[in-house]
Parts: sequence; structure tokens; C-alpha cells
Amino acid sequence: MDLGFRDELRALLPPPLPLTLPRLFVRGRHVGGAEEVLRMDEVGALGPLLDGLPRARLGGRCCDGCGGMRFLPCFDCSGSRKVVVAAGAGAAVKGRRERGVLMRCGECNENGLVLCPICS
Repeated sequence: MDLGFRDELRALLPPPLPLTLPRLFVRGRHVGGAEEVLRMDEVGALGPLLDGLPRARLGGRCCDGCGGMRFLPCFDCSGSRKVVVAAGAGAAVKGRRERGVLMRCGECNENGLVLCPICS
């Protein structure tokens, strides 16, 4: 959801591995991608790896703002990544409004998202 996370993931993965998602890390150690995790689950190796980790409770509470996703569409551009900025003073010229200039929103990331203000 954010380039910063992609860069962090790239730094954590061993060099020959491609940057494909999803990737599972357990206790800071890279376990694998979807295919590797599925294989581990089929042979019974995934359960012991996850033993002792905290489990999410069914019906547990999560953020009321983002639903636990940590990101929301930008409040300024609604996720479009574009905002209209007044070209001049923005005053009416002979009964018409002056048109604005479309610019890149400076508040959101490359996906039109901002961190949730409630839980982040």
C-alpha cells in the first residue's frame, strides 16, 4: 500500500527472490510466498512454526476508521491523487470563475492513500 513498505520488504528478502506478494514472515524470519506456505501447511510444518504466537480473537475489536487496514483514501483528493489549485486569485473575471490547475495531491502516497489517523 506504500512504497516505503515495498522498500522494506525488498531489504528483508534474500537477493535472488523476486518481489512478489504475499510473503510470510514469522518472528522476523522469511518463511516464503503463498506457494511455499501452502506446501508447508499441507505437510504439517506451518502449525508448529506459528505455535506460541498471539492469535486474533473472533469478533475482536479493530480500528473503527480503517477496519484494521491502517490506510484510508486521501481526505483531500478522495484517492484520485489529483487536486485542483486556483490558477490565480480565484476571483470571478467578468462574471466567470477562473479555472484551476490540476496538480498532484501532496497529502497521499502513490496509491492515493493516507495513514489512518486513528490507529497509525
